Amino acid sequence: MQAEAQTTKSLFSVGNENIELDEFLNVYKKNNMGKEIDYSESAVKDYLNLYINFREKVKEARDMKMDTASSVNNELATYRTTLAKSYLIDKEVTDLLVNEAYARLGKEIRVEHILIKCDQNATPADSLKTYLKATTIYNMLVKGKDFNKMAKDSSGDPSAKDNGGDLGYITALQVVYPFENATYNTPIGQLSKPFRTRFGYHIIKVLDIRTSRGTIQVEHIFVKLTKNSTHDDSLKAKAKINQAFQRLSEGENFEDIAKTESEDKTSAGEGGKLPTFGTGKMVPDFESAAFSLKNVGDYSKPIMSKYGWHIIKLINKIATPSLDAYKETLRKQVEKDSRAEVAKTSYILKAKAKFNFTENAAAKTELFSKMDSSLMKGLWKSEQATGLNKILFTLTDKVLKSEVKNYTQAELTDFIEKNQRKYMQPNDKSIMFNKMLNAFVEASLINFQEQRLDKEYPAFADLMKEYMDGILLFELTDQKVWSKAVKDTTGLRAYYSENKAKYPEEEKITVKTYTFKNVTATTAFNKLSAKGMDDNAIKIKLNKKDSTMFRFEISTYKRTLFENENSGLEWKIGSTKTNNGDNGAVEILKVINLIPVMPKPLEEARGYVVADFQEKLEKDWIQSLREKYPVHINEDVLTTIIKK
Repeated sequence: MQAEAQTTKSLFSVGNENIELDEFLNVYKKNNMGKEIDYSESAVKDYLNLYINFREKVKEARDMKMDTASSVNNELATYRTTLAKSYLIDKEVTDLLVNEAYARLGKEIRVEHILIKCDQNATPADSLKTYLKATTIYNMLVKGKDFNKMAKDSSGDPSAKDNGGDLGYITALQVVYPFENATYNTPIGQLSKPFRTRFGYHIIKVLDIRTSRGTIQVEHIFVKLTKNSTHDDSLKAKAKINQAFQRLSEGENFEDIAKTESEDKTSAGEGGKLPTFGTGKMVPDFESAAFSLKNVGDYSKPIMSKYGWHIIKLINKIATPSLDAYKETLRKQVEKDSRAEVAKTSYILKAKAKFNFTENAAAKTELFSKMDSSLMKGLWKSEQATGLNKILFTLTDKVLKSEVKNYTQAELTDFIEKNQRKYMQPNDKSIMFNKMLNAFVEASLINFQEQRLDKEYPAFADLMKEYMDGILLFELTDQKVWSKAVKDTTGLRAYYSENKAKYPEEEKITVKTYTFKNVTATTAFNKLSAKGMDDNAIKIKLNKKDSTMFRFEISTYKRTLFENENSGLEWKIGSTKTNNGDNGAVEILKVINLIPVMPKPLEEARGYVVADFQEKLEKDWIQSLREKYPVHINEDVLTTIIKK
């Protein structure tokens, strides 16, 4: 549209500050995100007026130096750290990982595995020893050794004793990434060669591949059995589940039976409802029975798992969403998954190249010579390398923010002293030292890059400016309007006094209710009242022998409440109504006063008064800002936005 070609022109000025058309168009489009943008004259001018108010308030805050306050900058720094995380990753690699995960979620693979445990921080010698053991087992399997028997005999996975290494079906994002890769890259019926994860070395065998069954939600009725259950316990459990099934067959409600009979206390209160799950989340017997249910509402016959007896009812089937619909959710999962290390490694390598990472190997070797056994205990002191301050590595930026920055031995020694316990490696100081050096390099690269995000990514700079403006607006508005309306009690009372008619109280009626034990008491009251005796004196006289003979009370009602609860009484002084009660009791209601519409007391109307007082303070403030920072609108530029 024509407006796009005018984006270098000033749309309006606030005092001596010009606001460009492109800035206004950007915020106007954001405000209309998700709907068709209205460029009519009324819509554009209404929003322009709001935006001018916003710009004037922010200018006032900056002129007051609020942007230098530590509280403001601390909040901004917290936001910057959070926002920067989405920029300090390799987005291309992350996108590839998201697409790969989505494709893999379409398949489920049944896999067996043998684990030869090896600590992730093991020395090279220990790692080699474990690898050779895994290779020996692999060669035996290739020659025909039974996989399940080998798993029971040799696997470091405790579950292998029971399942022979059979993990059932798995899919993406359920196991560590190297294990997932091996699973998806091994053909049906084949063995993988030994591969490494943080748990040790694995050998897997793929038994089957099938299309993903998606996710489902079920309810269940559960009767518990344990390994220690006796034969009699087993008979009682089976009888109980069969009785529940019989009641279902006779038409009783599944959820009602689950609430009273199910021994799964977590789900029983919800009628047996379990969280949504997919392949690999439940024990195999339960999972198989649940996914075999065809239609919503179908329920299984009693089935047994290692936990006991279940009857399962299908309540929902959920197909895997499209990639577009699932992408953001999947991205968050990928960023938390072990595969995120792939994207991180790629990002660090690219950052090293971009900033011409140059390492001084001699300085690294010299510093390492100062490490001793105390390092492996987390007790090393930087004073053990006193005097060492040579350059370890250098980062150079000639494009975004010209700088050559050196990182020294002394900086690394400080990092080591503060962080060594996180990297403790009791067997090899070389591994521990190199891990800390790599961590220091990565942190330095990320910090170096983070300082340049504003230059490299205009969108980042815009978001930071928007957030700072938002903080300033909040802080100053709180001072000038929100808190002031609450704290300025004198101003609030003055405003209320001038405007109390805006807060009318509903007209009210006062009713006196006489309650008599019987007609005799009523007659006696009338006689005494006719003689001019007041109600309190009559009460004393009539209740002398029986305290329940007569009582009265006075109540005041708002008109709406009175009309709801006292039909039959007229809205006028002197109106009466008689109600006959149990055992001859009589109740007489009499209108004794009408209270006209009056202003509510301040305490009753406070919420409304504060809101209106804030609105007045806001209007007065904006007026003062317009006088302090005159506004000039470039009408010629404004007309380029408006569509007739």
